[in-house]
Amino acid sequence: MNGLLAFSGVNTKIRAMQKNFISKDEFREIVSLPDVPSVIRYLRKYPSYQEEFDRMQEVDLHRGDVEFLLGNSVYEDYAKIYRFCNESQRTFLREYARRYAIKYLKKCLSYAFIGKTPNPNVYLYRWFYDKYTPLDMDALFKATTLETTLDALKGTEYYPVLAKVYESGEAQLFDYETALDIYHFRTMWKNKDKLFSKEGCEAITVGFGTKFDLLNIWYIHRARMNFGMSEADAYALTVPILYKLKPREIRAMVDADSEEAFQAAFAETYYGRRYKEFGPQDLGDLYEYVGRHVLAVEARKHPNSIAVMYRYLYDKEVQDAALTAAIECVRYGIPPDEAMANIAAMVRE
Repeated sequence: MNGLLAFSGVNTKIRAMQKNFISKDEFREIVSLPDVPSVIRYLRKYPSYQEEFDRMQEVDLHRGDVEFLLGNSVYEDYAKIYRFCNESQRTFLREYARRYAIKYLKKCLSYAFIGKTPNPNVYLYRWFYDKYTPLDMDALFKATTLETTLDALKGTEYYPVLAKVYESGEAQLFDYETALDIYHFRTMWKNKDKLFSKEGCEAITVGFGTKFDLLNIWYIHRARMNFGMSEADAYALTVPILYKLKPREIRAMVDADSEEAFQAAFAETYYGRRYKEFGPQDLGDLYEYVGRHVLAVEARKHPNSIAVMYRYLYDKEVQDAALTAAIECVRYGIPPDEAMANIAAMVRE
């Protein structure tokens, strides 16, 4: 009963917000539109996008503009949910906000590697980062080198993580991004037992545990098959937490010296057996599909827990990624069937 009372308000809000999700049929309508301005007009009928697209004139927005506007709609939804939460529920949301801070830091690092400042549209997010994260947006925006980016992070939890990578002397952008991801995953995993209720802890265990496993498979495949990295370097990229993967399965994938060998090793894992329609070449789609499926199950299983808001926020991020891809398909005249195939794993049924 306590769980029911504690979550009744926020769950009612989330159910109302879920009505604005875009269906598979509506996505098909979107990819069938003749041009980007038509897509923007179509999206204005959804409350969560109307305000964002009203910020800019009805022109053929380029990909960067679209990503910023859609990203801001995610933050607006986060803030709406936050306002309906009690302090315990806000603890989860503050932990989850680290995901957004890291996303922005990755952008900053990518610009620092080429000696440029980020896109000025990033200031659309200022209201969010000032309130929900420890990041100094002004300092990060002005930073155009790794050194100044690190200086802008002093005093935050991210500084020691990235400073350690920097001190290695030979790190690439991928190394910094991976270090941030692993830090977030390990921190969330370490804190789950003391921060969340039994039901919430179970949702975090299943949701993040699955995410860790799939990212490990994805990281190993990229390291070994795409970049030809050594076995030792591939191991260094893995998240040191296993959920349904076994150490021997990690070893088999790391040892694989060809796509065929990796396919055979992957097929022996829980995910290879459960999702036979996906192969190593589909790991990105598998990550999205399984992530959404697992969170949907947990939200139904624990309707009076953080699983419901966790699912909503994840689904909203995936939907906005699908919209970005759909708009690009329209921009370049990709046939609707081909466009839908490209975004299938990200679209709600």
